[in-house]
Amino acid sequence: IHIARQLCPDGNKCSKLSQEDHLESYSHPGIRDIRLLCKIPGYKCSLRSNDEHLKKYRHNKNHDHFSTAPSSNLNSSINFARNQSHLIKTVNIYIDRSNWSKEKISPEILNWIRALQPVHRCRKEIFESILVLGHVMSRHYMNLLEKQENVGRAVQQHSRVRLIFLKYNNPVVKENVGKLIEILVEIEFAKANLHGKRSADADSEQKISMMEKRLQPPLEGKDIQAIHEWTTKIARASIDLSTNKAGIGYEVDPKLGTDKHVFSIMGPHLGHYYGDIVITFKQEIMFHPDANFTIQAGTTFYSQNIYKQRLWMKDPGNETKRIEHFHHSKLHCSVPRYEYATALELVASVGLEHQSMNVNVEAILEKWISVDSHQTLEGHLPQLIPLDYVDRVYIPKNVFEDLSPEARQSAKGAFKDSLIISIYDSDENKPGDTPKDMLNHPYSKYVFEELCAAIKQRMDRPHISRGIVITVGASDFAEHIVLPISITQAQYLYYLDKPQSPDGPEFIYIYWQAMDGDMMLTLTNEKIEPGGEQFNMKCLICYIAKKPSTVTEEFHETFTYLNDDLPYQHGNNVNAVRLKAKSNTFYRGCNTDDYFTFCLKLNYRTGHVTLSHAGPNSIYNHEKIEYKFNRAELDLSKLDYIHLSAGTQDVPVRNLTINLEPIAELHPIVDTQFKRDTSNLLERYLVATAHNNPAPPITNRAKKQRPLAINPRSNINNSVILGRIADIICCRHTNAIEPMALDDARPALTPCRDSIYCLQRNSSKHTKQFSHPCPYSELCKRKAKEPHLTHERHNVLKCTKDKYCSEKINPIHRANYRHTNLPDYLSLCRKQSNCQDTSLKHRIKYFHGETLPLIKSKSMCH
Repeated sequence: IHIARQLCPDGNKCSKLSQEDHLESYSHPGIRDIRLLCKIPGYKCSLRSNDEHLKKYRHNKNHDHFSTAPSSNLNSSINFARNQSHLIKTVNIYIDRSNWSKEKISPEILNWIRALQPVHRCRKEIFESILVLGHVMSRHYMNLLEKQENVGRAVQQHSRVRLIFLKYNNPVVKENVGKLIEILVEIEFAKANLHGKRSADADSEQKISMMEKRLQPPLEGKDIQAIHEWTTKIARASIDLSTNKAGIGYEVDPKLGTDKHVFSIMGPHLGHYYGDIVITFKQEIMFHPDANFTIQAGTTFYSQNIYKQRLWMKDPGNETKRIEHFHHSKLHCSVPRYEYATALELVASVGLEHQSMNVNVEAILEKWISVDSHQTLEGHLPQLIPLDYVDRVYIPKNVFEDLSPEARQSAKGAFKDSLIISIYDSDENKPGDTPKDMLNHPYSKYVFEELCAAIKQRMDRPHISRGIVITVGASDFAEHIVLPISITQAQYLYYLDKPQSPDGPEFIYIYWQAMDGDMMLTLTNEKIEPGGEQFNMKCLICYIAKKPSTVTEEFHETFTYLNDDLPYQHGNNVNAVRLKAKSNTFYRGCNTDDYFTFCLKLNYRTGHVTLSHAGPNSIYNHEKIEYKFNRAELDLSKLDYIHLSAGTQDVPVRNLTINLEPIAELHPIVDTQFKRDTSNLLERYLVATAHNNPAPPITNRAKKQRPLAINPRSNINNSVILGRIADIICCRHTNAIEPMALDDARPALTPCRDSIYCLQRNSSKHTKQFSHPCPYSELCKRKAKEPHLTHERHNVLKCTKDKYCSEKINPIHRANYRHTNLPDYLSLCRKQSNCQDTSLKHRIKYFHGETLPLIKSKSMCH
């Protein structure tokens, strides 16, 4: 059934035709609502960024996403809303006092800032280590490579290993690959004699063999070989890197905390002393919770140079306060208005000489190339960045040729078309060369022009990201990532240019997109501190269940819920069903091959909390999970901090925003006025009026006869059929069948008092008088042939191991968890506790009188 959508208000001038969600939410002239399905899966299709291709084709299996760049909550103590407001206020006060010529900041400058991307430079040796490790990392993280678990995590995020995960997309495969990697890393650490261990465990080879048997199939031999090869390479490179640190490290970096970040420049990077290899990152990395940037390098705060270059900034007077000032100058791309604070700083810096705010982008670039890179926007990125965040790599011809053959092959394989090997050799730098001097050299000029062209291209095409972007690593809800903006900060920024009600805001809307599910969004009155005692912490938990499988014979979905307990109690609360509001049909009707868009709405006045779908899925799924909290139970107005966490699998999250108004675009509505012109059809197939209102069918069934599920074929001529079609098209309900009288139904049998423990359930005489629970519950496919069985809903979770579960012979486990193609309850063995048959074939089918948790045992004989 197709549901008519509203026409896009921008019509032919729509600028969002490159966004799948928009195409699936609104109708556009010349584009099918339900586009053709591309033959190539979404994660493989190279044309997914092509507008013309997207207009014609939709994609399935869109489970490609960014790898996990782990969060360490590096920004948890930073108030970005306060920072940018203070920066704006400081500049404006200085301009007013100095009587500058004032000018409104141009939209072009704001758009230019939004289009900037972080750029990193490095030397050949570091680039080779990046290729082996599959990550760009901070100096602090290099120290962490002394630990085996961190190396194992790095292996799993490597592009070649990740390709295996994408290919099979199976949590059991990922778990077993992780165990194999863990064993292989342990062997390499033992060979290097780290941690005092001179040799691996004696049974290591046996463990490896067992893991390989579990993995093959579905994995192929070349996949197993790749896991061995890359694990060994990465482990050896990690051991070497942890003992021989790479990169430029300043003594002040640990004091500033910048040693925990990957350095970059937000915009063209002309710091040639960092190396000739230029790596640009995709903009999404700046929306990571651990990312931030400052208007100048952190070292300029410590050295006091910034106070000489930006006269509106006052030197606090000592080292501690300068470091504090550095932290108070940090900005984040996910916080609204960040671009205005940045623009004001850049314009003031450029206009300082002439005391004028009349500045354009060209003037900013002219200033940019005339100063050292430490005086431009310095980006501080997460400390471990997988290579799928890399946008482009520029490398001089002679530097690429100087790489080892293995490194050259690895670079081409990792970056493919994103690897740009210049026709120019690296530039010869002279002592004292300024960035402007460097642009006289061919390679530096080429890279600078490429970076500027990329910025211009992004200015012409607005970016899809508008909030937090992160792939939340699996932690079984033990690790919680705090967002860099709180609810009160979002409220403060919203009311900067809007009148505020004396009673405060009425609603809060939190939007986000997530893939696959099994994630938790937790609102708290204080930040979650791992390992700390927080007796006064109040929580609102929004748990999004793992998306149901589309390949199993039965549809099974675990509970998505709202609750007010601690997040660590998730497992206990789900098993005991101690949940405030829940649903196990939350994914019905949704497209499960792509990101889901969710909306969490809080009503401060009434205490209502509502979780619903937004975006294209909201057209087809109208389910809402709602609960009303009273203030004594949970005061919603006290909740301020938002945390993200994942269960047993990594969960990609993007576009997470806090809003005080609903985003209309994310709530597409059905076009209720849509009506196809069927006049020609009705004229061609006009039928007699007698057939337009047929009388209800008369049934001559005898009393007590069971109603049939399918009505018998009636002898209706073609004109009647066409009349029915016209009635359906015109929404006339003339084809409705009158329901049968209740006394036509067969009376229910008396439930057997022994239920599943009955030994006579195969006796025809017994089953004509008594009913028994069907072992398959509501999922039974033989309901019509088994009138003596009842098929009540059995509300239990699906076993996470499912087909690979080792407890399928345990009747209590079977009653508590579902398994594909297996009944919920085993059959009762007639020998019960005296049975001597311990074979797997017998035990997986029969139980022996054990008391099951969901059905109480009564007398066991008739």
